[in-house]
Amino acid sequence: MGMPRVRCYKGQFQEAITMPTPLSIWEDSKDTLGFVKALPSLSFNILFKPVAFFKELTLSGPIDIKKRLSRGVFFAFIFGYLKLFVDLSFLSGDVQNYPLFFLRPVINFVMTLALVTTAIKLILGFDKLLVPAFLVVCYRSVAEIFYFIPFLGPLLAGVWGIALLAVGVKEAYYTSMVKSVLAAVLMPFIMLLFIFLSLGPVANRIVVALYPEAQRQVVKLNDMNAYLYVSSIATGAKAYKKDLGFYPSHLGALKKYLGGAVTEDVTDPNNATGYIYEYTRVSEEHFTLLARPFKNLYSGRFVFYTDETGVVRLNTPQGESIRSIKDMEGLVMGGVK
Repeated sequence: MGMPRVRCYKGQFQEAITMPTPLSIWEDSKDTLGFVKALPSLSFNILFKPVAFFKELTLSGPIDIKKRLSRGVFFAFIFGYLKLFVDLSFLSGDVQNYPLFFLRPVINFVMTLALVTTAIKLILGFDKLLVPAFLVVCYRSVAEIFYFIPFLGPLLAGVWGIALLAVGVKEAYYTSMVKSVLAAVLMPFIMLLFIFLSLGPVANRIVVALYPEAQRQVVKLNDMNAYLYVSSIATGAKAYKKDLGFYPSHLGALKKYLGGAVTEDVTDPNNATGYIYEYTRVSEEHFTLLARPFKNLYSGRFVFYTDETGVVRLNTPQGESIRSIKDMEGLVMGGVK
């Protein structure tokens, strides 16, 4: 522990301070008491002295790399599960219905690591080693401690975590802050956004499986999408009749008018968007469409009805009409009338 550690910087070697640092104490701890004693000072250093800390992570010399990696993972899961504890205290309902919930820290860690390391290869070069990035992702987890602060905690944790990622990558790879932000923040965000857009409605199920507390927001999104889909189907059916002289026999025939993505959603047998769409052509001049949640209150809260008039109503042909998207936004935010 007292042996000097040497940091390689642009081909030069400099002796580091031989006194034990919070990181060396943490890595050399051999029992629970040692970890407990080392954790506060190590966390403080990462949060408020990130440049010095991440420089120390690049030290070479008498370091067991396997030990350093394992201690980093241990550190990440400590704060990951502390955050899970906070989330659990605010979560209503039966958590046992969401088995992935308890794996959330592990999945979040793996996803973050995969996105950041991929971005580093793309932005900084395919020759870059990924061990430094692994350690940066591990120790930026300390930002989760801010979740214990009411109201502003999540925002503070997010901003601080992003800042730690950017500083960590900059110091670990001796790059500029611009490239660091691009590799550690912007590119991972773009890749994550692309992944979720590619998954489409299936992404909703993944989010709910990991974040049950997001269920209400997903339900609201499903409700709004269902209204928009019903309106689009009514408009598409009218255009179909104008071209061919009669209404379509099934929703699949409207692909040209709705687009492939919408058609797939409204005809999906797995009801990925949370709603079931029941279309009936009564005659060449008349059709009805009913959209209802495949699981009431869980996947949606409304029943929508429309026909050849194009008016979208709640529940039945005589139900309350939804005259505009503003009316629908009021229903979504206010709940069932």
